[in-house]
Amino acid sequence: MWRASCSLALVLLGAVSLAAQSLAAQGDYSSLLAQYQLQLGQGEPTPEQLVANLGRLSQSFRARQWESPQQRMAAAHGTLGYLNALRQGRGWQGRGWQGNRNLGLGMAGLYRQVGGLLNPQDAWLSYRSSFWILNQLAGRFPQDEELRKGMAESRFALEAIEAKVPELPKVNWAELEAEAAKEYDLAMERYISVSATVTSAEVTAETMRKSLAAQGLAARPEAIAGATRMKLKFEDARRLIEAKRFREALGRLESAEAEARQLLKSYGG
Repeated sequence: MWRASCSLALVLLGAVSLAAQSLAAQGDYSSLLAQYQLQLGQGEPTPEQLVANLGRLSQSFRARQWESPQQRMAAAHGTLGYLNALRQGRGWQGRGWQGNRNLGLGMAGLYRQVGGLLNPQDAWLSYRSSFWILNQLAGRFPQDEELRKGMAESRFALEAIEAKVPELPKVNWAELEAEAAKEYDLAMERYISVSATVTSAEVTAETMRKSLAAQGLAARPEAIAGATRMKLKFEDARRLIEAKRFREALGRLESAEAEARQLLKSYGG
């Protein structure tokens, strides 16, 4: 009897310990991220400090047990904001991650981890950031196996997303020169952002069309014309990106977004 009670107590203790570890992982990640974001704003951390920070974030991220999808997405987008600030050299000393192998590897690895939690379009941007960082480092460390392995993982993830999301522009991004790659990344970031607005406008317009049709009514001609212009401009932006005319594509995307917002406004969205 005593042995049975002891065994039951050990099982319960183990369950409590696992639950505590789960909660600690969640709390630790949120507090770590907040601490490191504050550090960027106030403390000017060194590259060495950032390498340690990224290692702790990565370890905590792997141990995560998110309580809800909302908590998971908040952590993912908060981490992306932190990584993007590092990539752009905001708030830390040195700012030359391109020559710092360990810092670049830490950033690229965490970008890949975050990508696994995001929707396909946002995940594409995260994996693309990982590939871009490693590609920059590979120019300085051409024999580094770890860099090549990370690039292969990032590229595989990117190509898998592109196969599942055929509407993404098709560009051989791995062969772009550094300056063209920057323009491409900017165009793709805007393309994905505008895509969400255009999709929302299309869904709203179609919902209203069906609602009006059920009442024996038709959508206003100007709304139909606006939806057509929006679609044509967005498709034109895609063609321009595929033609590597990235700056022109940005202009088309601005126009497509303006049409989408006007359409949403006309339907009270």
